[in-house]
Amino acid sequence: MKTMVLFCIMLKNIRDTVMLFSTGILVTNVICILLTLTVLSSSFGFVTASSQHLIGIFLMLGVVLFNFPFHLTLRHLSKTNPHLQSLLIGILLSLFGFVLLVIAKTDLLWVCSIPVILSGLSLCLFGMDHQRNELHLLAVVSFSYSLVFLLLQTIPTLWFLYQQSSLLITHAVGFFTGAPLSLGPTNSGAGILLVSLAFLFSSFCVKSRKTRRDLLLLCLWIAVLGILWFLYLLLLRLITYASADSLKLHPLFFILCLIPVFGILLRYRASETAKETMSQKNNLKHHLKNGVVWAAVLLFLSTFVLTVFITGGSTPVEQQIIVFYGDHMVGTWDVPEYGKYGKDAVGMFGLWPICLTTFGYETEILVGNRNQFLNVTQAVPQNITRYLNLTDYTTIRETSQVSVSLLDDATIFVVSNLNVSFSEQERSIIWEYVKKGGSLLVIGDHTNVGGMQEPLNELLAPVGIRYRFDAALPFDEKFKWFTCTQLLHHPLTASLMSLDELQYGVGASLDLSPSAYPLIIGSSVLSDNGNRSNGDIAYLGDYEYTQGEQLGDVILVAGTSYGAGKVLVFGDTSMFQNPALPFSYRFLQSSFSWLASNQTGTTNVLQIGISLLFLFGAVLVYYFFKKNTIAFAWFPFLLCLSVVLSATLNPLLLTTTRQDTGTIVYIDASHNERFSLESFTDDSLNGLNLNLERNNLHPRILREFSEDAILGSSMIIFNAPTAAFTPEEVRFLQSYMTQGGIVLLATGYEDKEASLPLLKPFGMDIESTPLGPVPYVEENLSLYQNEPRFVDSWPVTFPANQTTSYYNFTWNDLTFHLVVFLQHGAGGLLVIGDSQYLLDKNLESIYDYWPGNILFVKYLLDELLIQEHLR
Repeated sequence: MKTMVLFCIMLKNIRDTVMLFSTGILVTNVICILLTLTVLSSSFGFVTASSQHLIGIFLMLGVVLFNFPFHLTLRHLSKTNPHLQSLLIGILLSLFGFVLLVIAKTDLLWVCSIPVILSGLSLCLFGMDHQRNELHLLAVVSFSYSLVFLLLQTIPTLWFLYQQSSLLITHAVGFFTGAPLSLGPTNSGAGILLVSLAFLFSSFCVKSRKTRRDLLLLCLWIAVLGILWFLYLLLLRLITYASADSLKLHPLFFILCLIPVFGILLRYRASETAKETMSQKNNLKHHLKNGVVWAAVLLFLSTFVLTVFITGGSTPVEQQIIVFYGDHMVGTWDVPEYGKYGKDAVGMFGLWPICLTTFGYETEILVGNRNQFLNVTQAVPQNITRYLNLTDYTTIRETSQVSVSLLDDATIFVVSNLNVSFSEQERSIIWEYVKKGGSLLVIGDHTNVGGMQEPLNELLAPVGIRYRFDAALPFDEKFKWFTCTQLLHHPLTASLMSLDELQYGVGASLDLSPSAYPLIIGSSVLSDNGNRSNGDIAYLGDYEYTQGEQLGDVILVAGTSYGAGKVLVFGDTSMFQNPALPFSYRFLQSSFSWLASNQTGTTNVLQIGISLLFLFGAVLVYYFFKKNTIAFAWFPFLLCLSVVLSATLNPLLLTTTRQDTGTIVYIDASHNERFSLESFTDDSLNGLNLNLERNNLHPRILREFSEDAILGSSMIIFNAPTAAFTPEEVRFLQSYMTQGGIVLLATGYEDKEASLPLLKPFGMDIESTPLGPVPYVEENLSLYQNEPRFVDSWPVTFPANQTTSYYNFTWNDLTFHLVVFLQHGAGGLLVIGDSQYLLDKNLESIYDYWPGNILFVKYLLDELLIQEHLR
């Protein structure tokens, strides 16, 4: 009898242990999935996109490993299994979703891949009679959240309402507590709240039998969630913190939101739930009569229509004219020229219209006095040699005011940093031009610098966009805009490979009316109010958070429609300035391509309206015409498939423009080269950009190795690559040189391994003899400032035939060659045996430059490019 009692106790303990383990898995699954959705949608604030992506991958990998019984899979695949179809489809869906999560580059695809993985995993477990109910629930939760996230990303007006709701609620909290509070969704925790709300509503919707008690319970937990949010906002209001610290409490709010989540989950576990099933009837007629099937089809159509870019095409780019208003503005139209070095050489907007001509556009600048304009921007001083002239690329038109005739042929009218208001008649002419189908681009800057705020706001009054008297400052002092920027789904942002391409600086944030919509948002950004008494530093504020200033989700770039035309407004000018163009040229190209397209406000409204109609139809069909259920996995799969298809088609639908093959020089960044993409640091290549521009060349950073892009250039530069050239890349570069292209490779012995596949076919190499700085001078270095200077040099070996040594020196009867050119076809390979020769610290920076290197680079360009053109 005693033995029997002990056995019963042991069985009870085992049951308790199994239940405890199962509960532990449930809790882990819920927390991991909600955390994944929160992280991938950037609701925790400033974390780099790559870090978010990596965290999401590891969390989902943990969920799969934690739930998938790998030891049972082979057994169920090999034996007779009535649910084999579910198992196989589940495996394929899980693999598809996980591969998509790993390789996708946008947060929209990351979020949409989560329900595919979960529904596939749920099907797998069903196929092995090992089902866990919470996985089906979490698949529904992630699917519903993905749909909401997609709508917020693709309907800018919806995001604007989301932002305004957060600002309104936090304003109300500040009003009731007696201190101002203004938080965007990222800083208020609204993103975390949205994930929790998706869980609560999904838990209610998946119940097969809904009672009044279930509805009351849902309302109760929503009320609890609202109270928790109010308490969290109260906490943010009461404590003192720097702007960046406002996000550090978000994990606490995430934990608090788990209270209603697990509260409703207890009720869910005790109820009857929908099961994952695969239809056993393969009759097409049977499926066509099932409303659920049509609901899935309508969902697919809805999301595809919403995410595909419908630009309406455009006229040939060669027929498009861009007109700049060059009068009454803050800034200059200078271009880099010899005789001006360091900070005086950069200029401001002069290269902007020139860059646009390489895309095929014609450009014009309207000025009040042509002679005066040219005397300032293109003077003929005694000590300056100019190889790049603005008038070689653009037409300078003299006019006293904006007129109808000046805008008749214009595709895009550009107004930058306007500091004197247009007359009422001029504003009327401009808006009539836009109403008839023209496009208006307006760029401005922070805190009314130069008196531009009122003139720009007067111009934009018809579309309800206003420049605020503030400066938009990213929280993250280290990574700046990399971790603090959100791009909405739009043709303007689709071509960006990196947030660095925006080249955003310090600009104003924008206020919008309901008719306008945001395109680029500063998610973790402080709207630092200006100081009108601080005229010495452009009326900037204190660079610190003061209660009442807006924290988070400030609008940086906005757009709107007016009649048949389009309006695009930037709160900052940095990306259009000379130093930024080698980095921002792709964004510049996509901005003007969209402005020049035939897309109208009517097109946008129809696209969104048709999509929402399909979505509403899917809901109605599902609830009123459902005959039989199908596997829920079809819904997230079709949602994900539609986004993948549109992401594949969109680059083909966007208008591309030609590039001038004679003047473009690419600086490769696709082989992990040893240089910094930051502006004017010791390890940057901005000084090289300046020297190329002085010689009438247009440098561009090449982030992905593209044969088509390189073929449209005259030179490509590799500065100390550390990722090896592939055989295909080497063969292409050889062909490129044969056709007249120049390949410039700067590398030392310590970095040469990655470059050997390119060097060896030509019989070239970098010797292991460290030469250090050349010339090595212990006395006054300034005596040699007109000679080339090397930092960490190594000798280059080469074959004698068709080779030219441009720099060498002899020591102890040994000759060392540091710069060697080997001709190949009509072009060739130039090798510099120094990884640091082209860096700013050795060539030219804001505060320092080496004349000998500037002269030597000029000599090399003359020798290589000009002679190639002559040949």
